[in-house]
Amino acid sequence: MVDTQSFRLIGKDIVKIPLRNVNGQNIIYWSDIKQVFPGVIYVQNGDVAITMMRDSHENIIKPDRIEHCPNVVLEIVLSTTGQHVHVDNTMSTPNPGFEGTVLHKLNGLHDQGDTTQKIAKEVWKLAKQMNDRLILIQSKTEAILTQNYELLEYTIPRLFIVLPETSTSWDPATMLRTKFRLHFICECGEHTKASGSKIPHHLHLANHEGYVISKPTEFFQKYGPFLMLMLQMIKLGTGIAGHVVPALANLKVVDALDFAESSVNSVTSKIIQGVDYSLAYLEESRSLIKKSSDVDVGGDAGAFPDDLGSYLTGVEGLEGVELRQLGSYLKANNSDKLLGNLYRMTTKDGHVKWVCRHHYRAGYQEAHTQKLRDVVKLARGVFDEQLGRIEVTMKSSFAAAEFYDALCKAKAGVYDLDITFGWECSRTDLEAFEKALKMSSVSILRLDIERFQASITSKLLSTSTRYQILVRVMEHTSMKLIHIVLSKDFVKLSNLQPKRSSHLHKLSVEMTPRASDFRVLVKSLRTNNPLTTLNLINNSIGNEGALALSEALKTNNILTTLNLTNNSIGNEGALSLSEALKTNTTLTTLNLEYNEIGYEGALALLDAPKTNTAFTTLYLKSKLIGNEGALALSEALRTNNPLTALDLSGDSIGKEGTLSLSEALKTNTTLTTLNFNSIGKEGALVLSEALKTNTTLTTLNLRSNSIGKEGALVLSEALKTNTTLTTLNLRNNSIGDEGALALSEALKANTSLTTLDLRSNAIGNEGALALLEALKTNTNLTTLNLTNNSIGKEVVLALTNVSKASRCRILVNDAE
Repeated sequence: MVDTQSFRLIGKDIVKIPLRNVNGQNIIYWSDIKQVFPGVIYVQNGDVAITMMRDSHENIIKPDRIEHCPNVVLEIVLSTTGQHVHVDNTMSTPNPGFEGTVLHKLNGLHDQGDTTQKIAKEVWKLAKQMNDRLILIQSKTEAILTQNYELLEYTIPRLFIVLPETSTSWDPATMLRTKFRLHFICECGEHTKASGSKIPHHLHLANHEGYVISKPTEFFQKYGPFLMLMLQMIKLGTGIAGHVVPALANLKVVDALDFAESSVNSVTSKIIQGVDYSLAYLEESRSLIKKSSDVDVGGDAGAFPDDLGSYLTGVEGLEGVELRQLGSYLKANNSDKLLGNLYRMTTKDGHVKWVCRHHYRAGYQEAHTQKLRDVVKLARGVFDEQLGRIEVTMKSSFAAAEFYDALCKAKAGVYDLDITFGWECSRTDLEAFEKALKMSSVSILRLDIERFQASITSKLLSTSTRYQILVRVMEHTSMKLIHIVLSKDFVKLSNLQPKRSSHLHKLSVEMTPRASDFRVLVKSLRTNNPLTTLNLINNSIGNEGALALSEALKTNNILTTLNLTNNSIGNEGALSLSEALKTNTTLTTLNLEYNEIGYEGALALLDAPKTNTAFTTLYLKSKLIGNEGALALSEALRTNNPLTALDLSGDSIGKEGTLSLSEALKTNTTLTTLNFNSIGKEGALVLSEALKTNTTLTTLNLRSNSIGKEGALVLSEALKTNTTLTTLNLRNNSIGDEGALALSEALKANTSLTTLDLRSNAIGNEGALALLEALKTNTNLTTLNLTNNSIGKEVVLALTNVSKASRCRILVNDAE
């Protein structure tokens, strides 16, 4: 293949000129450039002019030549004298966007009979504006394409454009009625090329139907500058840092490859027209913003250049937070995993890219990858090749050894590994795992060794020797995030820290210690060990233990989750914990279910988030809270307590307490998850009224609340207008067919609910069929649980068939 240098004339496609090798140096003769681009006066790289090569005495080397600039597109600058002016007078209808406006303005001058000199002057001005515009777009695009991402930040693809759903000509009068879809871009390039590969490795649109943009105006406003760069890149083409994007109109389909047929929908006239339409939409949107801001754009050439510089100022690639926001935005109207049929991979230098299946498969051996798939499937695990993630439980040393072998041989990127040792593993097993991990590409690890059994010999070893294997895992420089679920034998590991940890973004440890190790554990908590999740369920630590934990929590800034379920903790212990929470800044979740906490202790705990905004989730479940406690809790919720999740199931709240809590929900804007108990039919009525106005609650658990069909009826009315609730648990409430019928009507109108649990509700064929009918119009529900009801075999079969064919998973058998 002949080496070339890429050039581009403003507004034209990229042209490649062969290099000449003179004395071992790659050059381009100036005569070759002039032959391709008559009238060229100089070339530039960005805003830097490329000068002729000189010898050691600073004399220009003859014949004239310039040095090769690899991986960039050099811009051609032509002479601005009259003889080079060319106006296309056949252009009667202007193209949308900036370029169309330029042509339209030139045509107007020509039609008015202006002199060649005047037209030339205007051409010079407009050409400079277009040149500056392209240089700005090129530099910004280069910054985005060369931006490097960590695996943890890169949750969804980062490159995308937005196109209209249907092929249509630009018409400002209809722009607000246009529907758009987001299309991700495959980031292939030098990093996906393999020897002998015949697949084109230029950036292209993913082979996917795209994702619905529900609110285009808001979306274009938020992502407009980024979209403009991506659209211009796709339209005009570029060649930057190992990425090649051919100009859209110049791209050709490779007939011999099925891949080309499926992925080059980006070169059809529909896509070309769509790109122009989206660019015009952006330009028009910016124009409207200018007018609304009373900016006088005028009509002369001086005012003609838009404020593209200020519009694109600061625009860069989307950061991790922005990508997560984008994912949440799209998820509201799209059902799949929002990956656009793209796969996540890492390059040799550790950079993350999202590429299509063809480019993903080009870089690994299919046989080894298939072996890995088979091993994971045999272990009943999950291999998500798009994310490069495996979740698996190994049941023996032999099965684990097979998995390690397949993991190391497969070149398919496995970057995220969630592995559980489901047998009584030993130190030797951990050594084998550590060796395999070192040879793999894993950088995110969740390791569960809760069933680890220390041998008699290993128990005689020092702490550092016994635990050095796990410390070595922590010190692997490829590791970015590690979470380890420890066995009881590793209680002292919390005192150890890896010597090298700068590579780690996060190290967390979870364990369920023995009651006899409680004192050791409390002592280690004061030293800020890596323990983030501590499970002390059923340890009977009482108020005294709660007090000791509270003292440790005052200085600890690592622990995030603490489970103290069923520990005989009363108000005294709850008060001491609430005091600790006022100074602790990291604990987010506290589980105090099935303790002896009354309303005084509950109120003190609910008061803690007022000064500690990190603490967001509280599980109480205590029969001692009662009606009086519920009234006090309601008052706290009315003040918009920062708490986001509250579990009161198991509490005998009563009618008055339910009424008070429901009233609080009408004004509370922070609580997203709420579990109730014993509210009955009347409680359901007042709660349904709150749901009609509450805009933050997403999860409501009313399991075993005796609401009956009457409660289901009033909740159904609320669901018809509520737009935020996504999960509703009505298990074991005896709603019957009548309640199911009411809920089916609600599902026809509701647009937010995704999960509905109706287990054990005496629902028969009539109610099940009504729910099935509702699913024909409801496109949001993804899980419907109807197990343990009175549904006949024929209806069960109908539900099962619909579940297989639709996006909604319907559970009707107890085994499911």
